[in-house]
Amino acid sequence: MNISLFSSRISCAISLGTTFKQKLRLLFYMALKPSLVFRGLAIFSNSNILTFSIFDARRKPLQVCLRDNGVGITTIAEFFSPNSAITPPNLPSLHPKVIYDLGANVGVSSLFFASLYPQATIYGFEPLPENFELCTLNYRGIPNPSQVFPWAIGSKSGMATFDCKNDSRGGRLKSTHPDPNLQTIAQIQVKIVSIADLIGKEGLPPPDFLKIDVEGAEYDVLEGLNSYAHSVNSIFLETHGERLKHDCLLWLGNHNFQTCQGLDHTAIWAWRA
Repeated sequence: MNISLFSSRISCAISLGTTFKQKLRLLFYMALKPSLVFRGLAIFSNSNILTFSIFDARRKPLQVCLRDNGVGITTIAEFFSPNSAITPPNLPSLHPKVIYDLGANVGVSSLFFASLYPQATIYGFEPLPENFELCTLNYRGIPNPSQVFPWAIGSKSGMATFDCKNDSRGGRLKSTHPDPNLQTIAQIQVKIVSIADLIGKEGLPPPDFLKIDVEGAEYDVLEGLNSYAHSVNSIFLETHGERLKHDCLLWLGNHNFQTCQGLDHTAIWAWRA
């Protein structure tokens, strides 16, 4: 870890911890332990669930559960750091009532959007059992009646093979574009549902905000909106590959969305023109 990143994480830990003890715990897991693991002086324990008390986007106390794998704690910094650039400065004011978090992982992004848009009801979707277990714990911290489902989201409903990867962030549907940097360590069968069927068959209210981070199935998700595309007013989209990014931008343009760059070149924010 370079000095600049180390300093940034120290500052983040001090800012986010709600008590002196929590600041020290965040400091250890966010800045010190990754360095110790890199040097072979400590190990991560993915079976160990850590609980932190942090300040959310409105500076209100929030409890977050994470696995001791070095990734979840980085996600806290990504979303909740005072220097976070998740929401770009040129983003118009948004007031969503129903948010779908597609690819909710362990629920940190859902907690972030719940704190950013406290009036919204959030529905999360995370097919990997290990992540779903933790996501369920984190959804207890969302004040409005919200729910997470162990389903993948795609262009049409059915069952699909899900590749579990050698990466603590999860995996991806087998039908999506492969990532040559990751290896498949197991495969499971998951329920896959289109957004149109979430509304028409599962009885969920139509979303007006979508967060999409589905490891290569993002265009399939957009296609699965079908006639409900008009209900969506804003989207935060993580793309995985330049071709998919191009296709998603084309879909957004054809459906009257304005777009801007997100935190990095893979992220897109979109809102109705």
